[in-house]
Amino acid sequence: MDNQNTLQTVDRAISFLEFVAAAAEPPSIREVSKGLNLNITTCYHLLRTLVARDYIKRGADGQLELGESVGILFRSYQRSLDTEEYLAGVVKRIASQTLETSFLSLRDGKNVILKVLIEGTHRLRVAGLFVGLQGHEYRRAAGKAVLAHVDETTRSDILEACLANTPERQRKTIYKTLEKELPQIVARGWSVDDQTEEGIISIGAPIFDASGTVIGAVGIVTPTFRMDKSRDSFINAVLAGAAEATQLLKNISDK
Repeated sequence: MDNQNTLQTVDRAISFLEFVAAAAEPPSIREVSKGLNLNITTCYHLLRTLVARDYIKRGADGQLELGESVGILFRSYQRSLDTEEYLAGVVKRIASQTLETSFLSLRDGKNVILKVLIEGTHRLRVAGLFVGLQGHEYRRAAGKAVLAHVDETTRSDILEACLANTPERQRKTIYKTLEKELPQIVARGWSVDDQTEEGIISIGAPIFDASGTVIGAVGIVTPTFRMDKSRDSFINAVLAGAAEATQLLKNISDK
């Protein structure tokens, strides 16, 4: 990491918090000062801030322990792990029902990132399909499922990011196409990508958290000839998987 791009005070506060968290026994502020090689006055300034925000508790004997705010961070982090783990089961069931390669993609800032990829029973070869795939949200089924259900500002941010290097004339064509396609996706409940690779098609359905915010999509990737033969059953399986994923997210939130 380039230290010129970090805030020293924030870095020290995090180091302070990590020192307390890693200590075998609750340390004193002088032990933190010595352990981090920081001036004791600086440590007192950091301590006051961390105590005020309830990240550190200071006992009557001066010993330092983690505060309740750390628990909030941990529970949020744990939920994110649970989310991907729980939803991986949904993807496996879609793959089992359709026998096709199935996926989970989740929104992360201005990107929709492929997080889980389960190979189907049928052999499928698609160039560039891998966990971590992102970009081209305007074209990918998962990306369009998300774009169709976010607010206008968020949609604009996502599109600006993925079209940053796209010629202006092509950008206008993409925006015009999406203007017509996104309302159709909302109406029918699923999106389609038939442009990534010739003879290959993918469909995706959005998933929502407990607040009703779209967070990603589940779907399948299949040759077009199998899609033509099993269109209704494939779409129903993806829609059912998306509904199950949304319910699981609600259940996690209710815990």
